Amino acid sequence: MKLLRNMAIVANGLLVAGMLGACQPENGAVPTPQTPETTSDRNAKTNQAVGLLIKDGQVDLSYNGSGVLWKEIYATAYSEFIYAPQLITAKGYKYGNPSAEYKYTLNASGRCVQSVTNKTYIYEYNTNGQLSRWYNKDKPNERRVFSYVTDATGWKKSLSMVTFYDESGTKTKELKFSYGSEATGTLLLDKYPVTPDLLPGDVSRYLPVFGTFNTYLVQTMTEDKYLLNGQKLSSTQYLYNYTLDYIGKVKNIAVKKLNGTVVSSTDRKYSVPTYNF
Repeated sequence: MKLLRNMAIVANGLLVAGMLGACQPENGAVPTPQTPETTSDRNAKTNQAVGLLIKDGQVDLSYNGSGVLWKEIYATAYSEFIYAPQLITAKGYKYGNPSAEYKYTLNASGRCVQSVTNKTYIYEYNTNGQLSRWYNKDKPNERRVFSYVTDATGWKKSLSMVTFYDESGTKTKELKFSYGSEATGTLLLDKYPVTPDLLPGDVSRYLPVFGTFNTYLVQTMTEDKYLLNGQKLSSTQYLYNYTLDYIGKVKNIAVKKLNGTVVSSTDRKYSVPTYNF
């Protein structure tokens, strides 16, 4: 949850680097999701055979025996996820004491259509099942709009732009993403997609309930900021470099500005593969 991520030492690094994806509870009870099995669910189970993401920068992730996310852990706080039919409840703890409780409502396809934290947000999806917009239920002008383009496969679509609007409906920022090309040999398949850090505050990007965003790893991101009168204030380009493990999953994401200024370096770790025969 972003509320908890704000406690991380490198929160800004996680924000930029993340814009590209089994333990038992102490009481012995294993939270098992009862929502309809979706493509995302099947992918999560497949990923378990080749290792689950257990660390993303300052965030530690823990799973139940079925490979379903159980805990999201930070230095002094954590969230525990409880599953029910078409509902996920995230119970937050700080220094071991209850701090907050958030809820995610899912549709029949297993995608989140509403999250309730300190605000209520509504999520909409396009015909491909990809997130097209989220907005503040009480102030609908406060929103982000997601645009996609056909990727190098010729049939899947990847996130190309996100437009930010404040509660007055004024555009404040645009993020534009590119993924390289076959001609330059810069295409890298994203073998463990994580939801980009573009969700509302306090919403977990590690729950796989917001659809898919891309096929390949982001190579560049351009951030355009705007004045209240609509004029562009600034434009900054970020370059991404990846270190991959032996099967092509990301071990490190290094981000720098076009001028060479280092922005962040985020390490990822995965669980040791286990097999049931």
